Amino acid sequence: MKKIIIGTLVATSMFAAQVVELACDKGYAPYSYKDGKVTKGVYVDVIKAVFDKIPEYDVKFKPMAWKKAIKQVQKGKVIGFFPPYFNKEREAWTKFSEPILSETTVIYAKEKLINKKLKFPEDYIGLTVCINRGFTLSGLGGDKFAKMIDSGSIDIKWGNDNKMCLNQLKKNKADFYINDRLIDTKKFPSIKRGTKIKNNDGYIGFTLKDNFPNKNDVISKFNETIIKMKKDGEVDSILKKYQ
Repeated sequence: MKKIIIGTLVATSMFAAQVVELACDKGYAPYSYKDGKVTKGVYVDVIKAVFDKIPEYDVKFKPMAWKKAIKQVQKGKVIGFFPPYFNKEREAWTKFSEPILSETTVIYAKEKLINKKLKFPEDYIGLTVCINRGFTLSGLGGDKFAKMIDSGSIDIKWGNDNKMCLNQLKKNKADFYINDRLIDTKKFPSIKRGTKIKNNDGYIGFTLKDNFPNKNDVISKFNETIIKMKKDGEVDSILKKYQ
């Protein structure tokens, strides 16, 4: 009897799921955020559902400031992070997964500015925008907007997360904010959604460091599974819970 038990324990340990640790934004509700000790959000739910279909891997989340998440991937401290938008510069240190879902960035501002229905970005010259640290300007607002920031035509303030930037608007320390259309503004009733700017896909960005021998297998199986889930409508079903 003892031999059978020992044999069972050895077999179980040999086939235990390998941990896949992903960094994520701790302040990007409803997509990715920390609620007490629990990591929640649209991407969290989708990625959990993906790995539920890949039993050889067990996904774990490390919520943190977005800028720190970027550094964790650059240094190979974690296998990947989510949900970066694609840009060419990031390909120098990350490999993008298949797209997970599409986001739409919009203008957030007080009602007086929203009602002016300004043309973006031309009519925002001389105003101040708040942007989450580590977010790409071109990804949020397009190349023209990014060039206006670089030239100083539009001033910029950086915030650690959604809440900080919305507070900047509330306190009139910034004129407008750019982020996804679904971010939570319930605690900021004076802030309204305005002009749609652009669509972006969200991904897992995998490190290019060779610290993870199973990395290529993880990427391959994740991509295969997310493609099927999108085709079957499973990703859309998860997203609808947040809309």
